[in-house]
Amino acid sequence: MTQEPKAPPAPVGVVYNTSMARVDAALALAALHVASSRRQARVNGVCVTGSSFEAAVFCDIVARFYTGTTRAPSSNTALPIGFSADPGARNPQLIEAAVTHVRPDGQTQYVRTIHRVSDTAAPDALLRNAVTLTAETIVVLSAPATWIARSFALADTPALYRKYVKQIIVVEAGDLERDLPANEAFMKRSPRPVVSIGREVGEALSVPLDRIQSAFPSSADNPVADAVAAAHEGVIQLHDVAAVHYGLYPDSGFFTLNGTRLSVSPSKRDECVAALISLATSKPAAPPARGGRNSQKLA
Repeated sequence: MTQEPKAPPAPVGVVYNTSMARVDAALALAALHVASSRRQARVNGVCVTGSSFEAAVFCDIVARFYTGTTRAPSSNTALPIGFSADPGARNPQLIEAAVTHVRPDGQTQYVRTIHRVSDTAAPDALLRNAVTLTAETIVVLSAPATWIARSFALADTPALYRKYVKQIIVVEAGDLERDLPANEAFMKRSPRPVVSIGREVGEALSVPLDRIQSAFPSSADNPVADAVAAAHEGVIQLHDVAAVHYGLYPDSGFFTLNGTRLSVSPSKRDECVAALISLATSKPAAPPARGGRNSQKLA
């Protein structure tokens, strides 16, 4: 009797709490969606903290672009972008090019499902609920810890983290200092050890901007490529891309863990940079064909 092939293991889920204020954040979001298209990850949720509404719109645009979907996500399969309006939040200039990009006919270039704040999700609820969408979840914090700390005031959050969260990765690139009390509260209440990615990792993984720009296909519009093109820095430090890559591929050999702090393996630095750029600038994998004897029905 011919046995049906076993389904591949379910990919790990990722919850990304970002300020979306640096180029490497946009690249990390692209990397997540590329890995998801390869069934190497599942984007459980994205939450914007410490930036303007346009940053949430940008995250939505990137999700629609990389997944090819034009409708708002169903709460049963994906979550909208987490966001809370903050009058004092900054408006990252790098995202403006993508958000305002228009076609020759005057219509916006990129599909979006977020048009007003009411189209976003409550950030604390999203950050709690998103960890439950997969059997194992990685949480990446690269933003002020304001809302992830508040999510622990909601019912059962610590228990849900103990059950579902495999790893927490915190990027120390300047955002945590914007709400130190929240960061301290989160660290105290977190039931999982935290892996820290310090500024030294970004410095080790510094890349000329033009190298990243040239890695994107030049003939196609891409919101992340738009953000990269709008960058004013000549050199990009790949903090968040490193966080995503380590979370998804911890056995790559590119990084070493010294206690709770991550560092770049010196002998693997160039190979690591090439892998990070490739993941962040690749086209998403084509979806599997439907039907046929090799297709599998998803539960």
